[in-house]
Amino acid sequence: MSTAAEADPSRTSPAGKGAKKKKAEPTPSWWAFRRLFVHYALPHWPAGLLAIAAMLVFAGTQLGVIATIKPLLDDGLVERDVATIRSFAWLLLGLLAVQGVAYFLSHYWVTWISRQVVKRLRLDVHDRLLNMPRHVYDHISSGQMISRLTYEAEQTAKTTTNAVLTIFKDAVTVILIFGYMIYLSPWLVLIVGAVLPVIAGIMAYINKRFRKISSRVHQAVGGVGNVAEDTVHAHQEIKLFGQAEQAQQRFEKVAERNRRQFMKFSLTKYASVPLIRLVVGIALAVTISIATVDAVVETLTVGTLASFVGALTLLSKPTKNLVKLNAQMQKGLTAASSIFTTVDAPEEIDTGTRALQRAAGRVELRNVHFSYDGEHPVLRGIDLTAEPGAMIALTGPSGSGKSTLISLLPRFYDATEGTILLDGVPVEEYPLADLRRQFAPVSQDIMLFNTTVAENIAYGAQGEVSRAEIERAAEIAYARDFIEALPNGFDTEVGEDGTLLSGGQRQRIAIARAVLKDAPILLLDEATASLDTESERYIHAAFERLMQGRTAFVIAHRLSTVENADQILFLEDGQVVERGTHKELLAQNGRYAGLYQMQFEGTDA
Repeated sequence: MSTAAEADPSRTSPAGKGAKKKKAEPTPSWWAFRRLFVHYALPHWPAGLLAIAAMLVFAGTQLGVIATIKPLLDDGLVERDVATIRSFAWLLLGLLAVQGVAYFLSHYWVTWISRQVVKRLRLDVHDRLLNMPRHVYDHISSGQMISRLTYEAEQTAKTTTNAVLTIFKDAVTVILIFGYMIYLSPWLVLIVGAVLPVIAGIMAYINKRFRKISSRVHQAVGGVGNVAEDTVHAHQEIKLFGQAEQAQQRFEKVAERNRRQFMKFSLTKYASVPLIRLVVGIALAVTISIATVDAVVETLTVGTLASFVGALTLLSKPTKNLVKLNAQMQKGLTAASSIFTTVDAPEEIDTGTRALQRAAGRVELRNVHFSYDGEHPVLRGIDLTAEPGAMIALTGPSGSGKSTLISLLPRFYDATEGTILLDGVPVEEYPLADLRRQFAPVSQDIMLFNTTVAENIAYGAQGEVSRAEIERAAEIAYARDFIEALPNGFDTEVGEDGTLLSGGQRQRIAIARAVLKDAPILLLDEATASLDTESERYIHAAFERLMQGRTAFVIAHRLSTVENADQILFLEDGQVVERGTHKELLAQNGRYAGLYQMQFEGTDA
């Protein structure tokens, strides 16, 4: 008999049934380039055309400046024609003026497109972050995500704007210069052409080198971000456990790796430029030497040779730009591939069509199994019925599956086997937005945003909310008194992660947020063991107010707080080993009774 995981391949992923399974494949660099150009840069084609037009004018004026050398020398200086010299002086001034305007316009429109691309990339990444299944977050660090939204988005934008348009400009410049050089002297062009394969070979090697190092640079940048983030979030633990020196050594290690990778990148980048210049210089020296051969010198004038040498010299800059640009492109394409792994990440499966405004609150689990990796079960054969308004307490040792069970209800994960029903309907049949509107969480790890108390409470609202409603929610959560005692009352900034508030204060704000949401089902992690007695008393009172008339699932840490639960489930190793009311479980004299007695004796002591 096949298992559910075998029948459904998606269940082998941490998401279970909750995500579309895609085979992860590396994004080819040039496929990423094409995608960036077509989907991100091309929509801004009017600005792109203006930039390209300005670049064409710029390239044309560059050639125009070189083209004035031949008639200026042959017709002006050699013939001593003052009028010709003056006319070409004014022509040169005009060309330089037009060149300056073209330079400004091309760079302005390139920058405009670049910022549009950065914005769109960041929006796409952020949008996917909001719609990715929970299991994706389990396998990627926040440092990597932040890097993709900031550093990598910038690198990618340079690829699709500066890189593309600069290539276009330099390609046109090279074509124009070569055309003009052929017009001046086909013989000399043949000599220069012999050097081009050497330049191409050097660039091919540099391309390969840049691509390899760029990938390492991105990994090194992410490593620095991850370790720095750990230091910021765990600064108290680092100090209390005396791990400052070890933390510094850890950061020094990733910083040194970052330095080495950037130095390798810079070494390749800066060594390539003089190497290309040397090859061009050799071509220039050979050209001048060949010009002294009788068969060639008869076809040359002073102006022709000077113009040809000037054109050949002008080739150095676009060639150098291409080499420099290649480094930028390799970094950008590597960043693009990294970004697209996020943009292409699977979305949560949201195929439900059964609209749900407000549930009655009846929750049923039938033979529910769950595994994060498809191999090691976390929940096994869970059966549970919670009637509307009932209080269901979940208790048991750490790692028994309590938090996992709670996370299945709003479909942060989907069961790998079995069915979860809300009001008699499988939860998969509801749209995710409708389903999650039925749940209000108060978790152990409270997330407060770096804004005001009022805005943090208002986060629980399902729409616009008045100040009076916010204050009423705070009052129900026994939070109003301490909030009004803050420096700016409800307008006080709470700091990052609410660090300016105590643990009890943060939890009461979370309860006020849940009050404001007014959902029919509560998901409560009653983490009060670390609170002082007064805070714990307020939290318990707030919980009692909050649970009135609502179905509540409570992860119980102190069993004395769930004595009035309608049903208590004692979980162990992912299974329900005991269930019943408080009195029934004490009468069984099993694991629950033993844990209760241990806590009771600890309290007496």
